[in-house]
Amino acid sequence: MPKFLIIICLLCSSLVFSQSRYVIKRSVPQQETVKNTLDAQLSHLAFSITQNSSSQHQKAKAIYRWIITNINYDFDLRLSKSLQKKIYTSEYNVIAHVLKRKKALCGGYAFLFKALCERVGISSEYIHGFTKMATSYNAPNHTWNAVKLNGQWHLLDLTWANSHKNANHTDDYWFLTNPEIFVRSHFPLEERWTLLKDTPRLSDFANSSSRP
Repeated sequence: MPKFLIIICLLCSSLVFSQSRYVIKRSVPQQETVKNTLDAQLSHLAFSITQNSSSQHQKAKAIYRWIITNINYDFDLRLSKSLQKKIYTSEYNVIAHVLKRKKALCGGYAFLFKALCERVGISSEYIHGFTKMATSYNAPNHTWNAVKLNGQWHLLDLTWANSHKNANHTDDYWFLTNPEIFVRSHFPLEERWTLLKDTPRLSDFANSSSRP
C-alpha cells in the first residue's frame, strides 16, 4: 500500500468514532432547518453532475469522480477539536460544511456520496468499520459506502480513492471494488456489508497481514 495512503488512513482513523458519536447519538433542534436549506442545493448539484449520464452505473461513477476531484481531505478538521464539535452535529451539517469548505474526512465523503446518489434515485449507505490501520477493534476507525446499482450492492471508498488521485485523473480502484478484495482491508461493523456469502471473522481480519 502506498505510503501516502497509509498516512491518510491513519489520520482518518482516529476521528471516525467521534464522527459516529456526534452524528448518530446527538439530538440537534436546528437539524431540520439545516436539512431544508441544503436539500435544494444537493438536488441541483446531483442533477448537474449526472445530467450527461443515463445509467445508474454512470451516475454513481460521475458522483464518485466529482467528489474525488472537488473535495480534498480536511487536515484542518482532523486537527481541530473545536471545529469537530461545530461541524459534527448532524449528517446534514457535516455535508453543508463539506460543500462550503470543499474538504472532508471519511465520514463527510461517505455522507455526501449517499446524499447525492439518493437525489438521483440511487440507493446508497455509509458503512462504519475497521481498516488494517486500526489500533483497537473496540470502536470503528473508518467510514466508506455501499451503493445499489441495478439491484446489486457494491462497495467503494472515496477517502482512499482521494489519496490515489493526481492532477490528471482519478483513481477508480476503490469504485465498486470486488468484495473479496475489499474485505482484505475493510471490515464493517455489520458483517452483512462484506457482501460475501461466507463472512470472515473480525479476529481473522485483525490478525491477517494481507493487503489489497
